[in-house]
Amino acid sequence: MSSFTHELRDRLSRLRPRISAGFENLSGLKPAGVDTSSIRKPGFCCLGVVDTCVLKCRMCNKWKSDLYVRDQRKPTLEQWKRVISQLRDLTDEDFEIDFGGGEALMLPGLLELVRHAADLGFTTTIASNGWLIDDELARRIAASGLSKMILSVDSLDPKIHDTFRGVEGTHKRVLAAIDHLHRHRRDDDFIIGICSIIMEPTLPGILDLYNWVKTDPRLRHILFMAVMQPNNSEERFDKAWYDRDECHDLWPRDQARLDAIFNKLKEFRREGFLISNTLPQLEAQRQYFREPESFVKTSTCNMDTALHVSAVGDVFCCFKWDILGNITEEGTDVRELWYSAAAEKARTSIRNCEDNCHFLLNCYFEAGYPFEVKKNDQPLREPTPGNGYLRTTSPTGSSCCDRGAPTNSSTTMSG
Repeated sequence: MSSFTHELRDRLSRLRPRISAGFENLSGLKPAGVDTSSIRKPGFCCLGVVDTCVLKCRMCNKWKSDLYVRDQRKPTLEQWKRVISQLRDLTDEDFEIDFGGGEALMLPGLLELVRHAADLGFTTTIASNGWLIDDELARRIAASGLSKMILSVDSLDPKIHDTFRGVEGTHKRVLAAIDHLHRHRRDDDFIIGICSIIMEPTLPGILDLYNWVKTDPRLRHILFMAVMQPNNSEERFDKAWYDRDECHDLWPRDQARLDAIFNKLKEFRREGFLISNTLPQLEAQRQYFREPESFVKTSTCNMDTALHVSAVGDVFCCFKWDILGNITEEGTDVRELWYSAAAEKARTSIRNCEDNCHFLLNCYFEAGYPFEVKKNDQPLREPTPGNGYLRTTSPTGSSCCDRGAPTNSSTTMSG
């Protein structure tokens, strides 16, 4: 067992009395006269700490001013830390916090937040485009206790990658970032993963990306995301966005080629967890490209168990539904918000939603986390917590949460 795993278990052991006390005190945070027994714990959390980016990606307009956010409040580091501490009372011990944006590494003090979350026993993930990660930043990232860094690589062809990322040299910088991070990694418990967007220009190289990750010992897994309506689009939730002139070349048009690629990805996925997407998620993405306006899931969306905070401090379950509160306002407690009538109203709306949105297909797909990594060459089976598999997300960038989710308050992870 690695030294980092021992360190994490020691932290949890020291914190367990404090965590238990928090759960006992939750009764005072629940609204009087309201039955909260059916309200599940949060299962997914993205803290969208910034709402800007250093790149100018064609498929994600996070670098543009958010059309739907006029309030420019920014939470302080202490306010972010308070949210993280309150989350500890709401969540299971192995809960994961994703730090996103925009490009999350643009936030001064981000690694201080990562350390705070790690000290509380959280698994932590940052999704990044890699542009800012030089050798010194990589050293600081590794020292922060971060669990996973997910880097965006859309093509092994630098011209294709750079063209759609909007800045020349992006491909070279992200490959250098992998070198820097690998050089400073604590041990194998620090995961470096890749996130790639499936869109028309990247289709010819999708399988090459898989083979690259498979043969590169520095990389643990690859996540594939379906291209979505770009952020900050003037018309949110435009069902025909892919036919607009500015987006037409992003949308895959050759269904036969798509089917062949998804067949291979599903074949590779059956061999192990190198591909983070689950088989149902890959099939849902295939169906989405066939019929983007038809709801692709066999169950409701999982965002009713999500808790997000935007770069301006807005708290919500899903970007499409009501804001529950704002962490910059004195007295705001996300534990209270989770059990509020407004949150329950939002959860009801989410359960009835039938939009093929970014979160539905790319992030928190079905039956818990879709992001599972094979460990110790164990045989393939759908993993559950504690069975020897390690949870991991993308991101947005993504992480998990960027790439074309239309927003109403700086919501998505980037990279």
